Amino acid sequence: MTAAHGLLIIDKPRGWTSHDLVNWVRRRLREKRVGHGGTLDPAAEGVLIIAVGQATRLTSFLQDASKQYLAHVVLGVSSTTDDLEGDVVQTTELSTPPAREDVERVLSRFEGEIEQVPPAFSAIKVGGRPLYRRSRAGEVVTVAPRRVVIHRLQLLHFAYPDVVLAIDCGKGVYVRSLARDLGAALGTGAYLHALMRTRVGPFTLADAWSLDELEPLLSIGTWREIAWHPDAALAEFPALVLNPGQANAWYHGAPVRRPGPLPDQSLARVYALDGRWLGIARYQHAREQWSPAMVVTDPLE
Repeated sequence: MTAAHGLLIIDKPRGWTSHDLVNWVRRRLREKRVGHGGTLDPAAEGVLIIAVGQATRLTSFLQDASKQYLAHVVLGVSSTTDDLEGDVVQTTELSTPPAREDVERVLSRFEGEIEQVPPAFSAIKVGGRPLYRRSRAGEVVTVAPRRVVIHRLQLLHFAYPDVVLAIDCGKGVYVRSLARDLGAALGTGAYLHALMRTRVGPFTLADAWSLDELEPLLSIGTWREIAWHPDAALAEFPALVLNPGQANAWYHGAPVRRPGPLPDQSLARVYALDGRWLGIARYQHAREQWSPAMVVTDPLE
């Protein structure tokens, strides 16, 4: 792997935005091509993938990766932002708080494919402007619900008003919205008090560097020792190895005929016979061929 190309897995601390970390890495490496693989709110912490150099072309694939969270939800209080950063808008006093079985029963409604309305204070754009800017300006904007998937929603701890959840989900899930909707379903109101992202795709907190660890380490000279090759993010995809003729055709955008028992639109990592990573291919079942989804023009060893 050449210098300044690859993935850096960081344990984002509270108070930093995802863009703050992108800028921090950009300054340290003196590299303009730096991005991230999925935003974390400033109040959240945990796994953030920073892509550098050619790896920035993978950001859309990284954002589509499955994720895992540990969430602390507080019942009985609602906020403007659905988390602790906002102003309290409602406090609910209950003579009889919900029992653990009530919480578990309601949580089961949110597993699987569901519709979720993003928070009013989020970066989603409506009419070309982020929702948080419209909300701060006092605008009331109706946001269409989005279909998202929650694979697992486990109640780890409950002692009213505190709820601790383990969440495995697909892309686009707002845990703040989940907290808000849980509170609404229980009739208590709720907000997200703390959030830690414990996994993105194949990367977990065990793979992540803290900023204190990176401070004396991060530089062009040490990059090969602390970063991951870009294809590490694609480990769940099968590998497609091309002979020299196929590799040459690949660089010209030609598909590779290779039938296989895979679903249509499946993705694969593509390599040359000598192990060089050539990009990502997408399977077209009807034609039994792999078409380039991303071509690496300067392969990284």
